[in-house]
Amino acid sequence: MDQRPSISADDNPGTRPSLSRELNRIHMMVVLLGMGLAGFLLTVLALIALRSQANFNLHLTARAIGYTSEAAVVFNDKPAARDTLELIATNEDFYQAKILTVDGKVLAEWQRPQTGTWDKLGQLVGHLAFPMPITLPILHANQQIGTVWLAGDGASLIGFLLKVIIGLLASLLLTAVVAFTLSRRMVKRIVGSLQNITDVTHAVSANRTFNLRAPSAPIAELHTLSCDFNSLLTEMETWQNHLKIENDSLAHKAQHDSLTGLRNRAFFIDTLNQCYNPLRPQTSLALLFIDVDNFKEINDSLGHAAGDKVLIDIGVRLGMHLQENALLARLGGDEFAVLLQLQDAALPESSVEEKAISVAQNIVKGMQEPLTLRDGKTLLVSLSIGIALTPAQAANPKELLERADEAMYRSKKFTGSCWHLADHAPLTAVADPH
Repeated sequence: MDQRPSISADDNPGTRPSLSRELNRIHMMVVLLGMGLAGFLLTVLALIALRSQANFNLHLTARAIGYTSEAAVVFNDKPAARDTLELIATNEDFYQAKILTVDGKVLAEWQRPQTGTWDKLGQLVGHLAFPMPITLPILHANQQIGTVWLAGDGASLIGFLLKVIIGLLASLLLTAVVAFTLSRRMVKRIVGSLQNITDVTHAVSANRTFNLRAPSAPIAELHTLSCDFNSLLTEMETWQNHLKIENDSLAHKAQHDSLTGLRNRAFFIDTLNQCYNPLRPQTSLALLFIDVDNFKEINDSLGHAAGDKVLIDIGVRLGMHLQENALLARLGGDEFAVLLQLQDAALPESSVEEKAISVAQNIVKGMQEPLTLRDGKTLLVSLSIGIALTPAQAANPKELLERADEAMYRSKKFTGSCWHLADHAPLTAVADPH
């Protein structure tokens, strides 16, 4: 059973932010923070400079009022003094103005009318920006004859501040758009290269496709990472191919006889057991158990090398007389076996028997031609064959092997170079005529 470690919520990639999202977020935070700080500092500096300039302008305005109203103060002409204030107020920026006599009495006074919230807000900002009114003496013949009193208006500061805020917001918006565009391009180059490596890693992990490679990256560090990753994949591919070759070799050795190249006993028995699997479609089987006659004498007289050559050639001869669906195996020593599988289980026993006998006769006849040894000598070799059928003569694999083995020994005891059915028929009826 395939047991894989469970993935917790913290390990699930769907619960974590993506790299592109984090890079974009950090980039935007840096840009907005930088622009915000720069805008704030510039605004403060501009307000300080504007307040200084406004204060300077108030002093100039107060001095101009003093020069213009000098005669009105000397003659204590209140209407003339008020006309002077109204005339100058139309062109200058202040909230309230007074002309005082030398003893502090108000000779003339002017105050900007409050027509709405904007004027009230300007007055409030004026009090904050200019907490102390401007006072300048009015001189005549180098003697003070009165005083000019001015209170600054904050309307110009508010207007400037609004323009700065609008400009700052517009700059922030434009900067954010440009930064977002550049950030996306940068993130696309970074994340795209990493995504290529991730895709290749996932494909290799899921499908074992070690031949895939990550494309080169436009960034030096990521390109180095891609090259190192591809080198690792090359090593893994080489190792995987080596393991595949080794596994194929081991699988071949586990299923084949090392001398003849035929299937071995383990594979033959496993295939025979599978034929009796109740989950598989029922088939009619014929088992031919084959033994080389007088093989011990061949080994003793000609040597083991000649004996091995005989076994190899017998395997070739047997294969020449079998169809593709027949299983030929060397069970060990000088014993061979052939398994015939007839897919139609409804075939009568006589048809299965005829098929098996036909194969046995062809094998016996095929061995009538001498074998050629390595030294050029020829040797006539015969085989004894035992035939067992299923389901008529055996109910399981073990019984089928035993019945075929018994029939083979009956053939060997008879004359050799013949076949015999596992049905206890008279021996004289099974010898293959020469």
